[in-house]
Amino acid sequence: MTRNRFQVFPTYTQEFHTHHSYPVCFTNNLFTGTNQTIRRTLTKMGHDAPVRCAILVDSGVVARNRNLIKQIIRHFQKEHPFFELCHAPFIMCGGEAVKNSQRMVEETATIAHAHGLCQESLVFVVGGGAFLDATGAALAQCRGGIKTVNVPTSTLSQCAAGVGTMRYMNTRGIKNFSGIAAPPYAVFIDFSLLKTLPFEHHISGMAEAFKMALSADPDFFSYLVRKARKLRQNDPATVEKVVHKTATLHLDRVRASTDPILDGASEGTSLGCRVAHWLETCSGYKLPHGHALSVGIALNASYARHTGSLSEEDFSKLIHGLMTCGLPVWNRFLEARNDKGIPELTAVLARSLQNASGAGAALMVPDGIGVLKAESHLDFKAFEKGVGVLRGFARKEISDERRIFVVSPGKQPKETSMMHEGMTRE
Repeated sequence: MTRNRFQVFPTYTQEFHTHHSYPVCFTNNLFTGTNQTIRRTLTKMGHDAPVRCAILVDSGVVARNRNLIKQIIRHFQKEHPFFELCHAPFIMCGGEAVKNSQRMVEETATIAHAHGLCQESLVFVVGGGAFLDATGAALAQCRGGIKTVNVPTSTLSQCAAGVGTMRYMNTRGIKNFSGIAAPPYAVFIDFSLLKTLPFEHHISGMAEAFKMALSADPDFFSYLVRKARKLRQNDPATVEKVVHKTATLHLDRVRASTDPILDGASEGTSLGCRVAHWLETCSGYKLPHGHALSVGIALNASYARHTGSLSEEDFSKLIHGLMTCGLPVWNRFLEARNDKGIPELTAVLARSLQNASGAGAALMVPDGIGVLKAESHLDFKAFEKGVGVLRGFARKEISDERRIFVVSPGKQPKETSMMHEGMTRE
């Protein structure tokens, strides 16, 4: 064997493979006394001895569900000694702001240290997508990784963030710039927690449904367009079916990707995400992810329509479906220009594609319904034309004063007028 004169010993190549599996359970009233979904699931996973656990709860969820903490405590007390709670549930701040600093990471690490949590412990995380990201990122770094049980509480987190394997933080003013691979130990999706969501948070998750349908399932896309008004009215049966289908499509995509642990992490491999993340950053994270994603999907679809990979009929169905749901297809930041008069959107896209490599060096656009294709050489004039087209749709539907629908499950919507900073479609 030929050996480099500077090499004392032969190179040793390390190689191993890891296996991950976790259950994703769909239920209602997870923490009521008669629901034993958690215990039965963990028993099937091999838990037969008492397990030390902690519970972290998003304060926004508690505010909308006044009896939730009492329900959780009673549920875990009833399951004692199978579960050994180290402390009453910890109520912590949620929302996108918690991903902008290390404060939540430090607070979570402090709890883990103070209460002796370790790799054999379980931490139940009950909250929205940003809350799951921030606490999950912290727990993945504590004691070599503490097992997390996700209980996502919004349509968006039940469709995507809560069932995925990555936990992201916003760093250097960039959405999801840093992340850590942290597959959950188990996921419990409780549809009853969706009943108290504000309309904006409810409908935000439907953008993820359109993204997955447009990317992978033509029949599901047709269903969404057909049921768009039901989704806007928050019809429970329709919403549950859509969340379940979207979550399973997301899980299928993760499993089929070249690196499932990274969850298809490149924003270039997801429809509309690159534009969505930029819009969120521009708005100071006041624009919900689902609303930004809807605009990104519409813009990418408009580009596909211009280049001929998406028919006029399918493009019209998409725009109709999004707007009937109550999702935006345009945002004022799309027309922002830099000091040189160049549209910020095209400058950002050009820079991100130039600096990326591999799958990230392309933009995903629809190639018909249910299929995506990578565009690495973009016609930026087509994007500018697309912005104008989407502005035209928005002007037909939206005035300066936003109309929001406040609904209760099973009831007809009641219109109220409300201005919401950063969310108006102008």
